[in-house]
Amino acid sequence: MSESAPDPRLQPLINGLRPGRMRRVKVVGFEGPDVLVSLVDAEEADSETGRIPRHEASIRRVEHPSEIFEVGQEIDAEEIGRWGDGRLCLSARACENPALRSFLLSIEPGQIVTGTVSEVVDFGVFVHVDGEPDGLCTGFIRVPDLTWSWVGHPSECVEAGLRITAEVIVSETRSGQVVLSLKALQQRGADGH
Repeated sequence: MSESAPDPRLQPLINGLRPGRMRRVKVVGFEGPDVLVSLVDAEEADSETGRIPRHEASIRRVEHPSEIFEVGQEIDAEEIGRWGDGRLCLSARACENPALRSFLLSIEPGQIVTGTVSEVVDFGVFVHVDGEPDGLCTGFIRVPDLTWSWVGHPSECVEAGLRITAEVIVSETRSGQVVLSLKALQQRGADGH
């Protein structure tokens, strides 16, 4: 039911939000606020040093990653690309909660899901997606994805406790969020807006 394929200019952004390959890495040190790691799952000759930027170290807020990681510790991290100096960048936060990661990987763009509205705020709607791990709220609907009509506030469309059916825009392991669209399942108005 969704509208046409996404704008090709957005494809690099969409690809950047999709989960990368999970790697086993070993913490080898810290460089400023970043964690330096070596790939444990690579062939010895292919082993390289990668970087986990501070904002990708954990879902929890910490002053410095040394509060949660020790040199020599092995962890799982998701590849997020090569930046700047060509060094492999990874996200430990994407692998921090295995149940959450498994749930997020099971959801594909375009998939139809159901859930319950948890909270309505100025900038969108939080949704408990059916099947998500207990204690988490993974769904989010941005204001422009609520309806084809203009709304002054999301509360004009939904309220807490409402059961909804929505289309998945993207499932993000790094943010732990499923971005949803109610609009994608609605008919456009007769005037085309």
